Amino acid sequence: MRPSPQGVLLALILATGPLAHAGEGGLPVTTAKVSQAPSYAMRQQFAGLVESAQQSTLAFTTSAPLASMTVDAGDQITEGQTLARLDDRELAAALSSAQAAQRLAEAEHTAQRALAELAVMKAERAKTLFERQQIAEQAFDDARLAAAAEQARERVAEARAQQATAQAEEVAVRLSRAVLRAPYDGVVAERHVDEGALLAPGAPVLTVVSAGALEARIGLPPALLPSLNSDAAYTLIVEGTAYPAALLQILPQLDPAARTATARFRFSTATPAVRAGQLVELSLDRTLDEAGFWVPLTALAEANRGLWSLFLAVPDGAGGYTAQRSLVEILHSTTEQAFVRGDLVSGDQVVQSGVGRLVPGQALRIMQP
Repeated sequence: MRPSPQGVLLALILATGPLAHAGEGGLPVTTAKVSQAPSYAMRQQFAGLVESAQQSTLAFTTSAPLASMTVDAGDQITEGQTLARLDDRELAAALSSAQAAQRLAEAEHTAQRALAELAVMKAERAKTLFERQQIAEQAFDDARLAAAAEQARERVAEARAQQATAQAEEVAVRLSRAVLRAPYDGVVAERHVDEGALLAPGAPVLTVVSAGALEARIGLPPALLPSLNSDAAYTLIVEGTAYPAALLQILPQLDPAARTATARFRFSTATPAVRAGQLVELSLDRTLDEAGFWVPLTALAEANRGLWSLFLAVPDGAGGYTAQRSLVEILHSTTEQAFVRGDLVSGDQVVQSGVGRLVPGQALRIMQP
């Protein structure tokens, strides 16, 4: 059976279709001409925590049951405000006893001082009588030595009175420390105990934070530290809101676990919506001295071993272009571009998109964007 004329014509059209397309100059693409850059800038984000400039864990220095607590977590406090009180009855009794012992010692000292003064006066009279040869030398010696003994007893009584006074003052100090007061204006961050608990000396009772300016503590790689400047302005991000900040200090010791240096930043403006304990983010612009090329992300396709591929539009010597595949390594990327290094030179024309349909050696036709 011979083919019909219509079938022969359709076969000729199908056979010559691709050739006609190639004759039009190849697959149309858009390209971007690249040039080598000696370095690239990148923005890095580092996370940390918001902290109060002052934070204190308050405790009693003596052991006793907790009698009362006047605040709870979240309460505002003012400097000098009474926050908690121990059961001070035992201390009050100890103070009364110490003060009584103090009064007794002072009275004994007063009496002994009078005896010493009397003995000195007798010794002086005995000296006068001895010089007039009205008493024997033995009588004079007895009076002189008796005065010396009474003066020694007076000094002992004075020392005992001073010791009693010191003991009474010590108990008074302990009694005064049975009341816990706010060291500054702020907020109660945490309450550790309840009324009735028997507290050991130094046991945490309350944690308070100051109401002053907040600061952020952020761990940074040691390589970034030389680029920080206390005179520079920085931006801290808390819950999506940006706040200006200044560098306060870089702590000298690295974090042993993260191997980062802790930088302290102080918020430069009022931060009524920021609370201690919130996450904070610091953005830093960093320039790396590494040569490479900026290319569109759409020009890249994933290859093997962590590399990426792109296609170059290379002149074919006949006025057209062909696709040449090149492997590159991504050093940094943004939402639209990537900074790469590889077998590229300034002036190369990189195919911007549609690389998934290209094969090496394919004819290309560069379109104007």
